Amino acid sequence: MGRYLVGIDLGTTNIAVAYVDTASRAAGGPRLNTFHVPQVVAAGQVQSRELLPSFLYIPGPHDLAPGAIDLPWKKGPPDTAGLFARNHGAKVPGRQISSAKSWLCHPGVDRTAPLLPWAGPPDVPRLSPLEVSAKYLKHIVEAWNAAPNRKPEDKLEEQTVVVTVPASFDDVARNLTAEAAKQAGLKHVTLLEEPQAAFYAWLGTHSPQEAGMLKPGMRCLVVDVGGGTSDFSLIRAGEEQGELTFIRDAVGDHLLLGGDNMDLALAKAVEAKLPGGRLDAAQFGALVQACRTAKEALLADPPPPSYPVTVVGKGRSVVGGTVSINITAQDVAAALFDGFFPNAPFDADPAKGPRTGLQEMGLPYVSDPAVSRHLAAFLRQQLQDGAGARVDAILFNGGVFQPEVLRQRVVEVMRPWFERTENKTGGGSLTKWDPLVLTSPSLDLAVAWGAAYFAWLKHSGGRRIGGGIPRSYYVAVEADGGAAPGVPVLCVVPRRMQEGEEVKMPEPVLELALGEPVLFPLFTSTVRGDDKPGQVLRLAEESLMRLPPLHTILRGGKRAGAKRVPVTLAAKCTEIGTLELYCETKEGNRWRLEFNVRDVLREPTKEDTEADAAGAVIDVFPEEKVQAAGGLVSATFGDPAPADAPSTSDLPKLIEAALESPRGDWPTGLCRRLWEFLEPAAGGRSKSPGHLSRWYNLTGFALRPGFGDPVDRYRVEALWKLITAAASGQAAGGAKKATVPEGGADYWIMWRRVSGGLNAALQQALFSRLKPTLLPVKGKAFSRPPANEYAEMWRAAASLERLDAKTRETLGAAVLRDCKKAPVPTYAFWALTRLGARVQFYGPLNSVVHPEIVEQWIDELLPFAPGNESEKNAWLFCLSQLARRSGLRAVDVSESTRQRVLEALRAHPCPAAWPRMVDEVVAAEGEEASRLFGESLPIGLRLSRG
Repeated sequence: MGRYLVGIDLGTTNIAVAYVDTASRAAGGPRLNTFHVPQVVAAGQVQSRELLPSFLYIPGPHDLAPGAIDLPWKKGPPDTAGLFARNHGAKVPGRQISSAKSWLCHPGVDRTAPLLPWAGPPDVPRLSPLEVSAKYLKHIVEAWNAAPNRKPEDKLEEQTVVVTVPASFDDVARNLTAEAAKQAGLKHVTLLEEPQAAFYAWLGTHSPQEAGMLKPGMRCLVVDVGGGTSDFSLIRAGEEQGELTFIRDAVGDHLLLGGDNMDLALAKAVEAKLPGGRLDAAQFGALVQACRTAKEALLADPPPPSYPVTVVGKGRSVVGGTVSINITAQDVAAALFDGFFPNAPFDADPAKGPRTGLQEMGLPYVSDPAVSRHLAAFLRQQLQDGAGARVDAILFNGGVFQPEVLRQRVVEVMRPWFERTENKTGGGSLTKWDPLVLTSPSLDLAVAWGAAYFAWLKHSGGRRIGGGIPRSYYVAVEADGGAAPGVPVLCVVPRRMQEGEEVKMPEPVLELALGEPVLFPLFTSTVRGDDKPGQVLRLAEESLMRLPPLHTILRGGKRAGAKRVPVTLAAKCTEIGTLELYCETKEGNRWRLEFNVRDVLREPTKEDTEADAAGAVIDVFPEEKVQAAGGLVSATFGDPAPADAPSTSDLPKLIEAALESPRGDWPTGLCRRLWEFLEPAAGGRSKSPGHLSRWYNLTGFALRPGFGDPVDRYRVEALWKLITAAASGQAAGGAKKATVPEGGADYWIMWRRVSGGLNAALQQALFSRLKPTLLPVKGKAFSRPPANEYAEMWRAAASLERLDAKTRETLGAAVLRDCKKAPVPTYAFWALTRLGARVQFYGPLNSVVHPEIVEQWIDELLPFAPGNESEKNAWLFCLSQLARRSGLRAVDVSESTRQRVLEALRAHPCPAAWPRMVDEVVAAEGEEASRLFGESLPIGLRLSRG
């Protein structure tokens, strides 16, 4: 291993690097050094600083002079990170990337997709949160390697590196952080929790006498509020063979709450005082940065009387539209003390509800911004070892606590929690609480120092903080017990298991399905410390946090087919702090289960909770009726078909008769059961054009909208393979070579119905078939299909919400031209609605077309004069969806555009819900969702509200 032990604090707001030189021994322990990071500090100027601000700036083609952001080791880079990116980027709205770390743990987007800068203009290149994190680390690597007299063997890629992450980061975010380090070229990386790193920094920068202030049995609370996250940890002092030891007892759950929120809250308060009303997303982003600077200045001791905050105008109003306002220390105190550190009783719980106001930047911040209430809930859960349990010491960490006034505020908020009045011989006496407040030499550098000190302890065999991993892990299992309360789960990893340790569970023996889709629902808990591996438990939902489930097909060999095998489980916590699960047979076969880092999760909404409490009723059809309906499908498409086989035209009504239920009343589960008969009958679809059309029709209906059931992903992928195999000339479903070619209007209707189940790569592949017809190249001959097929091709293309925003923009511009024809084609307004909708049916945030583009579409649509009632309704619904309020400033169109759309909606009779969704943030209703989808949805299907 290399000579240096390096710690990197990959912070939301700042990045710090520290190191220990193993070739330079210091008396009494390692010497902790700070690596001053070279960076662009002003145009054409490079200097080394203690911190690398976590900001990336992407200059425009004529933004800066040549060489303005050159680095000693790189000429003409496409972007720049650090101080200049932070300061200059704040003046150029839309070209600055910030809070990449918060986006890295955002479950509502594909974190490997290009979506930053979130509020950037449409012509600005986008990067993924993973790419941005890797760029920051790559800058560190290159800066380190470019240091004078650096030897080849001392390159950072070859050194031991510890990268810190929030204690509350789940395994998905940890894996992505490790991947970013790998992309930056780092080979020997360990992840360490930031609160532990802060505590290691305190140990590594204080003498043994000072460390001895913590006596065995004392508890130290680490309160870490950084730029993007809040972390709470409890560390208990102990004694072993006369030597002081430390055990990490507990960590809190993930809280996306930090200095970014405080800047955001202050910016909203300032915005309310500015003339001219609501700012656009890029201006508001600049205001947030200006408020951060003002906050830091006004929390200093002593503060200035006031501090100016300036918002630059846009376009022709850059000078004339610029406004400035002075804010005071009282303004900042009101926003922070009342909003984030209010007085709260020890039994306080964080408020739950909509995140309106905290979602401005597109991030899923916690519902309640009060750090003090989250802290009370954490301590109440963890201090359950009897009356009088309390915190004895506090260690503050994170840039938020730079001002002493905020550290004092937290202590004063906590004081009533632990001070008690006791009755003694008729009189009362107050038991005071005066915690030991541990001091850190530098809140900016502590985490990096602690990471380097941890690496030293690991290198030298020194005593580290014990306690193992901070949470238990569980897999949901099928269990007896009927309607018994709680979630049946199997504990696979106990809290406090050591990193690198593997646990094997000989019991219980489970059945594992091979050759077919299987789902592994995963849960974690930070409040259950006594569960053992292999225990089957029923746990209350509120004691568990749901993780992205594992869903996959496990293979048993080329000829194994679908079967069930008995297995036991094994689990391992890796050295980088991630979880691995294994299924093992007694013969020694082993399957490793990996986390899916792209699954979208969301917090349960109020509507979900109420529906669950009410006990949703799901229709279950008698099996004999399902088999009778399936038999009709098999007979119609069988080869050879029985003499009494139904005709393709009679099949739908015969299925309805067998089920004694009209198609519109079929629930999701029944629809998916019918696919079990349609899939093996697929070969018979080529018997005639009528068979092909009917099979498409029933398949699209049975699998619509392609998601809603955990196994839908595999059903739709199976459909894709089946269709593409036939298109390539291979036999499908055991049939002879197809005699009727794939295609036609019903083919595209089917794909439109199930497109939500296609991943981004498959949607792109489907679009590549549509593109030559819908976006023909000028001068290149092509054959336009019949009108009804052409219309369905447009509807199918508009339904592909996982296409990148630029492609969807191009499609929208093309179909917008059709909206100006007379009469307007039936597909045009519907397709434009789906392509430009502010709230998508299922697609991720990063595929939403930029609001500036959509505003241009609206400008062209507003003068439209409908020729009939159908055109009028399609036009007005399209306008309402393009101008709809999502609650995300960077997604919504401007206030002036919304007002013009509202005028149009109010000037024509239309459903009251349409203007309401433009005027305020409202949830999608059933009728609206069906209109967006193009038809009714299966009963019981819950759409994503992400």
